[in-house]
Amino acid sequence: MRTVIVFALAALCLQAGEWIWTGEAPPNPKNRFTYFRRVVELAAVPADATLLMAADSNAHLWINGHILRRKVTRYHEDHITAEVIDAGPYLSKGRNVIVVLHHNWGPITTFQRSANRHAGLYLEASWLKSDANWRWLTAPQFLAHDRQVVGVIGDQRIRYPQVIDGRNMPGNLNDAGFDDSKWRRAVVVKDGPWPATPARLETPGQSEYPVTPESVIAAGTLEDVQPVTEDPLSIAAAIRTARYLPNKASLDHPLAISGATGQARYITFDFHRPVHGYPFLELESSAPGVAIDFGYAELAYSQYSGERHVGEDGRVNPEAVVGPGYADRYITRAGLQRIELPDERTARWLSIQLRFPAAANVVLKQVGIVKSQYPVRQLGTFDCGDERIAQIVKLGLIHAEVSMNDTYVDTPGREDGQWIEDSRVRAILASRWFGDAKLRQVLLRHYVESQGKDGRFHPFPPSNYPAYPATYDWSVQWVAMLYDDYYWTGETTRIKEYWPNLTRYWADALSLVGEDGIWRTARVLADIRIGLHPENDRQSSGIVTPFMIERLRWSAEMARVIGKKAEAAHWTAEAERMSQAFHKYHQLAAQGDIPARVADRLDTTNPALARGVSQAGQSMAILSGLIEGEAAHKLIEYAYPAPDGTPPEGVIRWNNPTFFYRSLRALSDNGFTSRAVSHMLERYAPYLPASPRNRVPAALQGPYGGPLPEYWVSREDLGLKEGEPDTAQPKDETGSHGWGAVPLLWLHDSLLGVRITEPGGARLRIAPESGGLPYVSGHTVTPKGQLWIDLEPQTSTLELLLPPGVSADLDLGKAFPSRRVELVTAAGKAEQSKPANFRLTGGGKYVFRAR
Repeated sequence: MRTVIVFALAALCLQAGEWIWTGEAPPNPKNRFTYFRRVVELAAVPADATLLMAADSNAHLWINGHILRRKVTRYHEDHITAEVIDAGPYLSKGRNVIVVLHHNWGPITTFQRSANRHAGLYLEASWLKSDANWRWLTAPQFLAHDRQVVGVIGDQRIRYPQVIDGRNMPGNLNDAGFDDSKWRRAVVVKDGPWPATPARLETPGQSEYPVTPESVIAAGTLEDVQPVTEDPLSIAAAIRTARYLPNKASLDHPLAISGATGQARYITFDFHRPVHGYPFLELESSAPGVAIDFGYAELAYSQYSGERHVGEDGRVNPEAVVGPGYADRYITRAGLQRIELPDERTARWLSIQLRFPAAANVVLKQVGIVKSQYPVRQLGTFDCGDERIAQIVKLGLIHAEVSMNDTYVDTPGREDGQWIEDSRVRAILASRWFGDAKLRQVLLRHYVESQGKDGRFHPFPPSNYPAYPATYDWSVQWVAMLYDDYYWTGETTRIKEYWPNLTRYWADALSLVGEDGIWRTARVLADIRIGLHPENDRQSSGIVTPFMIERLRWSAEMARVIGKKAEAAHWTAEAERMSQAFHKYHQLAAQGDIPARVADRLDTTNPALARGVSQAGQSMAILSGLIEGEAAHKLIEYAYPAPDGTPPEGVIRWNNPTFFYRSLRALSDNGFTSRAVSHMLERYAPYLPASPRNRVPAALQGPYGGPLPEYWVSREDLGLKEGEPDTAQPKDETGSHGWGAVPLLWLHDSLLGVRITEPGGARLRIAPESGGLPYVSGHTVTPKGQLWIDLEPQTSTLELLLPPGVSADLDLGKAFPSRRVELVTAAGKAEQSKPANFRLTGGGKYVFRAR
């Protein structure tokens, strides 16, 4: 018998879904895979075939054998949202099979969900709903276990190593004739922790397609040093400790691999870039029972310890990034087969290791990862005639994309959390290079859902990891994101919606300002892992105080545009009071050739406290407008001296990559653009392919180099010897962090020189400059559309294409200093106000030439 539900076309209407589960105890089992299945007979394909799906914890969805979702977007359990799926192209007249593979994570600590009090599945459409008529089966091919991978430093991740036995596959569930009559009926959950009707998710589903490796590092025979036990966590340990005996390597497909009884073979692939998604194998086996293990690697070596994690012999350490036990296994059945792991993984290098319990032949037809990313198209470009900059752009965009998932995640292969300091600038980068602003709006909502009554936020919601509250300098980035959204969209909708959250945040943050105007707290990260920080709540951070002042002023602006005059006046006054205190207390007096500069910390009750001076402190004060003009010029000459901004003795080098971007902006905004270019090249050099400073063996570098680091003070910077740790780096480093892409934003807002000066983007400032490069040319996205600039210093010309509905203040003073600029071509109106300045109105092409 088969469970079939029939809908006549005339009877189609909204089917209110119900939350369903198996009815078993406990209601939130750990690492449980469950199939849910339904057959629906349609008289015709409905005109609106939209299907809403929510799942706690996660789910794959197939309709008539087509996979439409491999995951649901992260959520706070009591605010869970529904994926919006257009099922129309996959439905047909007659019987339609809907299959869901539900994965419940259980009551574990994670970086991606707030909780898992109850497993659940919800579907709603005009032609389908979740109810007690669905049938379910515990997926028989998955080894039942609760061995969660715990991170290198003890933090719990969401990864479970998966062991899948192909001999236990349940058959073709997507066949309408499959017999599920022995499956049990689903149970409606009446008192679940979710909204009865989940709100629709704001963003589209993931873009997914298979990616195969680009090369083979090595292949050969393995000798296990330690036994592989039934414990799933032992798989990764065996991969890490085995002896690798390479022979000739090949990327030919199909690849025949033979093994005698008890033998182990391996082949290690290189994707040439970090890839995130779902690993898969297509193969043919002459005998069942061959264990095929997946070992993942993101880093060739550790910045922290200097230890090598990938070898030219194909050795990989899969436990170096996520933690002990991070590996998977598939056990073959006989014949042709395809397996796709249902958990997300990230790898630059992938080692496939085959262990033969009996003599067998395995033909590997294809191996790879179904890449799963937020759907974006690269609209931004940048070219300048310098191959090193071109390499930086390629490598940066690889890292930006791989860490755009269901939100901006810091490390898709490690924590997978949306840390707010990382995410704020990467959202701006995504808008300028990919034209996306929707993902930032999900981020804003997640932070609001994490806000406590005290006004503070979790640092990477939604999460039940015990990190509440975030430090102030990171939580204030939510304020910045709200302002960024307003400036990009021109809409005040979210300012009004989140106004109570904004006022609650500032009520708490401003309670830390004393009568002397000093903002005091030890709850700051500042330039993380480097420099001097406040040690108690009597002290104040000179790095973070400018953050607070600048974002308080932005909040006053947002208050004014929605008519909140009292708050606007109060916040403006507080920002001015804090600014005056900053100048009075946070700056150290000039000493000989050393100019007045910002101290990293302050304690008015302890004048003997070591104050500290850092590049981060100087760049933040300059970028926020607290230090300007000649004072800023002298400060940059001191903290970022020629030729490339390497700090002098007594000044601490920046480490957090957001300060990479801030440093470049501070340099170029104050007339040091050539030095900013040199600074960018010097900092990126150790990660570029064929660079003499790249510590990765040439055979492992690939055409793109990388990976980029999470933090940037390297072993080379500190002059460390073997065995000495680099404490500016985390012990659990990653090779897939999007943070290192942030300087690409500077290429657009400072070298192409395009900045938004009016909310909604109807007015722009365009001030391109070459910074000593042969030329600068590229596309950047504005709220009104794509804008193109081409600055050619050798021919003294500038061409640009403005999108429609835009006026621009064009300043060519830096591009062509001390020269008069003439208009050659104008698609719209061009009014010249100074020898190198124009006001442009109207979309189209404009051409200028300097004389």
